[in-house]
Amino acid sequence: MRKFKTYIQKFMIGRYGVDKLSTYLLYGGLAVVVLANLFNWSIISLLGWAAIILGYYRTFSRNRTKRYQENQKFLASTRQFTRSWNQKRNKFLQRKVYKYYACPNCHKKLRVPRNKGKISIKCPHCKDQFIKKT
Repeated sequence: MRKFKTYIQKFMIGRYGVDKLSTYLLYGGLAVVVLANLFNWSIISLLGWAAIILGYYRTFSRNRTKRYQENQKFLASTRQFTRSWNQKRNKFLQRKVYKYYACPNCHKKLRVPRNKGKISIKCPHCKDQFIKKT
């Protein structure tokens, strides 16, 4: 077993390895292949296999700069979606502790604690003050 591990480590020297784009391609391709086989969609199954092959190609590629640039483009294109998703997720997880309001002046989102009755909220951005029930 140790000999095999050493062989794999030597094989991977100078290769790009696994990154986010490769991971998405591999898992996405696997999901597509499984669903295509369940519903007997042979054309869609080929697309899944193509994604898996591309994921492995990227992992074993020796052109590290090209793969790095591709991964950076992928991360840049998904960053806005990821940020939006995380904000919605955090807002949902904090819904029992905090209430969210938009400032009537600058429309920034403000987070205030729940169950404090009527409170005066001062916007830290525009210094406007307004009263809301929490």
